[in-house]
Parts: sequence; structure tokens; C-alpha cells
Amino acid sequence: MGKYFKIVMLFILFTVISKESKAQVYLGGGGVISQFSSAALEEYRGIGAIVQRQIYLKDSRLSLTPTLQGSWLTDKQYNENFSEFYTSVSVGVHLNYDLLSFNKFRFTPFAGPSFVWVTGTDAGVLAPVPQAVNFYRFGLEVGASMTYIHSEKFSVKLIPLTYTFSNKDFVQGNVFSLLFQIM
Repeated sequence: MGKYFKIVMLFILFTVISKESKAQVYLGGGGVISQFSSAALEEYRGIGAIVQRQIYLKDSRLSLTPTLQGSWLTDKQYNENFSEFYTSVSVGVHLNYDLLSFNKFRFTPFAGPSFVWVTGTDAGVLAPVPQAVNFYRFGLEVGASMTYIHSEKFSVKLIPLTYTFSNKDFVQGNVFSLLFQIM
């Protein structure tokens, strides 16, 4: 319980600090691919919704981005033999660095810790009664984003690939996420 409390408090702390800094809030989504083990048979695909608050630290190229993502892994829910449906919720804090910044464009690699919780049902020929799946993983999320800044109140962020390395052979990746600044 102490680990969860620390993660939640860190997330709240970054949100409170952001009121004193220049920050933008982004909302969007994209494709999600998850693997629950090292076996390729346990690969699940779906879609995800992402909320980010990018907080610039003073007037530098560094920023922190608390991120919340919900994913629906639905590609196997209608399989007759092995019907499966999963959802995942992840919380992370990325450290970003604007590597290239010119005119209205930015290229920003990022990395940071993440916490992923997966829940769902697994039912099929081998399990006539649906089995509940419920686990969590800690990991490191890495990726890069490209941002087009139209004005101070509107920008578009494209994240071509995000990859989460985690414990117990769990990996998750976001593919072609598109986010819009809403604040």
C-alpha cells in the first residue's frame, strides 16, 4: 500500500507544481499493443485514451509530463475458442527534453517510471467458466513526440511509438497516438 500512496502523491505534487509553471494539457489516443509474457501468443491489441499535462520547468527545454492512460484490449473478445477482453490503466511521469525546437515544431524524447494495472476476463475451451485476470506491473516508459504549436492555446502532439518495459515479462506499446492541447 505504501508504494501506491507514494505514486499517487508524486502525481498530485507534479499537478500542484504545474500551477506555478507554464503547462499544457493534452487529450487524445491511439493504438495499443500489450504482451503479458514473453510468448508471442499472449499479445493483445486495442485502443487507448491518453491525458497528459506537460509542465515546463522554468524557461528551459526540460519538462515533466504526468500521464494517465486507459486502454481497451479487444482484439480477441470475439474469438470462439479463447474469448478474452482486457483493460489497462497506466500512470506515469515522463522527463522530456526538447531535442529539436525550431519555429512551430518540437521533437521531444522522453522517459520515466510507470505503473500499469491490467484487469479482464479469460474464457474459452480450456476454461469453460470465465477466469478473472487482475495484475499490476511497474516499468519504464520511453518514447518520443513531435509537436506542432499553432498558438499558445492550441498545439497538436504526435507520438509515433511509446514503449513500456516492465517486470514479469510485461511490455506495452502505444502506436501513432495523436493528442490535442485542450488547455
